[in-house]
Amino acid sequence: MQTIKPVTDFLFRHRRHVATVAFFAGFFVDIITFRTINLTISQIILTGYLLIVAGSILILSGPVRTDAKGITKHVRTWLPIVHQYVTGNLLSAFLVLYFSSGSFSQSWPFLIIVALAALSNETSFFEKYRTSFQTTLFFFNLVLFFALAVPIAFGSLGLLTFLSSIGVSILVFILFFLAGKFFAPTAFKDNGRSIIGGALGMCVLVVALYMTHLIPPIPLSAKNIDVYHSVEKVGDTYVVLDEVRTWYERFLDIGGVPLHLGEGESAYVYTSVFAPARFGANIVHRWEMFDEDSGEWISKNTVRFPILGGRPNGYRGYSFMENPVPGHWRVSVETPQGGVIGRVELLVVRVATPVDVIQKTLE
Repeated sequence: MQTIKPVTDFLFRHRRHVATVAFFAGFFVDIITFRTINLTISQIILTGYLLIVAGSILILSGPVRTDAKGITKHVRTWLPIVHQYVTGNLLSAFLVLYFSSGSFSQSWPFLIIVALAALSNETSFFEKYRTSFQTTLFFFNLVLFFALAVPIAFGSLGLLTFLSSIGVSILVFILFFLAGKFFAPTAFKDNGRSIIGGALGMCVLVVALYMTHLIPPIPLSAKNIDVYHSVEKVGDTYVVLDEVRTWYERFLDIGGVPLHLGEGESAYVYTSVFAPARFGANIVHRWEMFDEDSGEWISKNTVRFPILGGRPNGYRGYSFMENPVPGHWRVSVETPQGGVIGRVELLVVRVATPVDVIQKTLE
């Protein structure tokens, strides 16, 4: 006990910073673990996280007893660290799940929100509004959770499904707010307007992100998307012709994958999109070319086809552009509503002599 006491004393003196460390610890733990577990287990873990966060907010917002001793005193002392750790788990889990369901250009607003949530732990401004801030962040996590869970339950995506997820989030938050008025009446009464205002503001923000297609179409995710000289389905496999490239050539293709096409040759894009079991959806391959004069992407072709969930490596499909003109192209894998699941950019180059290609079989 003599060797442990200095450690506990140090942690007690710096418990506010320990809470922030716990936030980032939870963040990085889930970045690793949520890359490998399935959606069913993910939902169970996320439900547990939400219950812990809700319970810790209610306890920390409750009246403080000056004569608290024993386990009650220890709970009040160390619960903020648990709260921060689990909050970090929640945000990192959603970061992983939503990033896997969209391109980086579509997910940057969520990154900013995560960064602001992390930075706020080291500012004294939010200490004054602790209950309001924690409940607003809790509502945001509720929305992100039900935006995942409701489409899986319905087996489809769309505006109605999204609005249903918002409705369920609001209902659960109302129950949480009523529990707060019972267990922590002073805090929830004094901060009632800011709690409700924070939730409404976050609701408006999330709806705006959805309507502008900045929230990835979770639970769909692009497992594979690439550019080829040809794609052909043979039985239950796909046979493709790919250019011979070294690993560093593909890694350095920041401006788009170079595709050297001969006279009259077409460009092909192959994708595999993961969806949960019993989940049905339509996806769209949108071919666009960059117009140097206007500085805008011009849509040239769209191919729409249905997918069925349940295959671990994703539902496969492809599309092609006949005899594309040289230039900068991109192909977006989208939902019919415009949500971007994945995207690949290519640089079409016309050559007089055919380049070396290699045949590959994609399972």
